[in-house]
Amino acid sequence: MDILSKISDLKNPPLIVAELSGNHGGDLSKAFRLVESAIESGADAIKLQTYKPDTITVEGRDDRFLLNSGLWKGRYLYDLYKEAMTPWEWHKPLADRAEELGSFLFSSPFDESAVQFLESTLDPIIHKIASFELNHFPLLEKIGETKKVVFASVGVSNIEEIDQALETLKASGCPQVVLLHCVSEYPADARDFNLASMIELKKRFGDFVGLSDHSPGHTIAVASTALGARVIEKHFTLDRNDNSIDGAFSMLPNEFKNLVDEVKTAHIAMGDSQFYHLKKELKGANFKRSILVSSSIKKGEILSCHNIRVARPGDGLCPSLWRHALGCVAKKDMEVGYPISLNDFTE
Repeated sequence: MDILSKISDLKNPPLIVAELSGNHGGDLSKAFRLVESAIESGADAIKLQTYKPDTITVEGRDDRFLLNSGLWKGRYLYDLYKEAMTPWEWHKPLADRAEELGSFLFSSPFDESAVQFLESTLDPIIHKIASFELNHFPLLEKIGETKKVVFASVGVSNIEEIDQALETLKASGCPQVVLLHCVSEYPADARDFNLASMIELKKRFGDFVGLSDHSPGHTIAVASTALGARVIEKHFTLDRNDNSIDGAFSMLPNEFKNLVDEVKTAHIAMGDSQFYHLKKELKGANFKRSILVSSSIKKGEILSCHNIRVARPGDGLCPSLWRHALGCVAKKDMEVGYPISLNDFTE
């Protein structure tokens, strides 16, 4: 698949990605069901996260490694990542299943060894960079060297940091980066999104922008579509049980399908920005006003407010010529309702 062609063709709705994360709960059969259900619910692509506890943190046990707020409060980083990781040997069979169903799978690598693994095992068409990894410059260089399209979440980065990351990726060989606006809270609150900043991202960095969405529901995703998002990433789950580690801010299959439908509707509704320039006659224009005959007129009679009127339908002379028409001489007989034109009178 030429992913850039799909994203750049504005006739296509945004690419919708189902992020599985650790919602498989360590059960491979459930991971397969997640892939199948996400595609059935309308996902264009499936995304995993590729790491091991030792490639993302160290087994520290002081308070710096202890989460003290949010969904995973009280968990040590190492323990959380050990539970949430997707075993690397699952990647290929899950990718094969996605391909069988007409979709594709890619991942977020969290270190250089994960990039090497993904390249040698899956040869994905995209690499995703997670928000917290945008300053992992050895990782960025390794990803850039693959010369693959990159989706990069920018939730915890400022303009200067985004600039530096893009420079590193492109200098290393990356052909295209799609910046995903993101609020790195789990779940994220709508009041924190500042979606208007997507316009600034596109203006400053050009090309394409998207959304990595951890909020409940589909409202934020639909709004981002109206702002030009070409990629929307949303966490997907089969349930919200304890072993679905991101279940609290993930979408169930029916919710995800609703998101897909609403995003597509929003995309269709966006239409063409040149609408008012391209349309000479807009739908419903016949209900506008025009100059019509209101009382029978004989040839040679003077047009006045007693025999012509600005009325519906709109198939007569434009009302902007009302004063021009008054006092002119009829060139022919005209019955009530007749739509006057410039050819029907002389000054």
